[in-house]
Amino acid sequence: MLKQEQKIGCSTFFAFLVLLSLPFAIYFMVVAGYFNYLPFKIEIYSVVTIGVIFFIYLLFIPQNAYFSSCKIKNALSDMEEELKDRIRNTLLKIGSEKKSVLKVERFFEEYFSDVRNENFANVAPTVFPMLGILGTFISIAISMPNFSVSSTEALDKEISLLLDGVGTAFYASIYGIFLSLWWIFFEKRGVSKIQKSIKLVKRAYKKYFWDEITLEHYKLAQNQMHNEELVNSLRENFNIHFMKQFNDSYLNEYKELMQNTKQNFEKISKDIDNITKNLTKDLDDIAKSTNVLDASKNIDQKLDSFNKAVERLDGIIDSSLKSVDKEVADIVKSLADFAKIVVQKSDEVDRSISSYQDRVEKLLKR
Repeated sequence: MLKQEQKIGCSTFFAFLVLLSLPFAIYFMVVAGYFNYLPFKIEIYSVVTIGVIFFIYLLFIPQNAYFSSCKIKNALSDMEEELKDRIRNTLLKIGSEKKSVLKVERFFEEYFSDVRNENFANVAPTVFPMLGILGTFISIAISMPNFSVSSTEALDKEISLLLDGVGTAFYASIYGIFLSLWWIFFEKRGVSKIQKSIKLVKRAYKKYFWDEITLEHYKLAQNQMHNEELVNSLRENFNIHFMKQFNDSYLNEYKELMQNTKQNFEKISKDIDNITKNLTKDLDDIAKSTNVLDASKNIDQKLDSFNKAVERLDGIIDSSLKSVDKEVADIVKSLADFAKIVVQKSDEVDRSISSYQDRVEKLLKR
């Protein structure tokens, strides 16, 4: 498909000569001026400085886009075979058609990545003026005369030599600036040629590539299809019947737990009532007792009975709390406060009994 374009051809030697032509002509004029073939004066140090800049320019020429565009154009036939293989490896079927998703610009960049060094090409427009300025200062330094003279005539002569040297030294800066402009012009022209080659390939193989809009629509359709499959999967695995069964099972377990909790607390409430009644009865018996020793023994027995009842109550509370859910935490806290009050009341009973014993002892001493 690209053979017709390749028949026109592009000689890299001719491109090299084009890039070399005017810079070489200017340097030739500089050399001719030094040998007095042209009517302008130039010193040997300026000739050498400009020659060094020109030599560096020769080394940069293969990195120019104009030179590289010819190399790319001559390699299109080999590139075409590689492109066909890449197209076959990147086919995507959309509907009933199969086309490639390959990006031509990216393929060009990868395939011709070794045609030139982009770093050298980018710094060249800056290097040449800097070399020209450097050459100018070197020429001025070399042409600097000796001002340690005694006569006015000799001083005038030295100043004339300095001005002549400065004038010729600036030729290096002028030459460096010219090379920078020359380079930029052919760099831009070469980039245009490369872009033209890319457009030629895209136009020749347009029917083998999917366009951006079609690929974007395909991606959206695939995402939509994936989302629909996900929704359907969720519907199959988490249907309404399953959720109803799950809720019913959870509610039944919760009701059973609350029923057990209610029964345990009813039992605890009965035990607390029995303990309170026994404690009240014991206190009444103590108050009715007339014999001090019998009363003391009776108190000890009742206290032992009370402690055992409290221990039994603690065991019941501990076993019950294991099955209580978080929803009844406030009730448990209230029961704990009630137990604390019972203990406080028990301490008050102990103190009352001790006070009663003290009074009895005082009466016996009398």
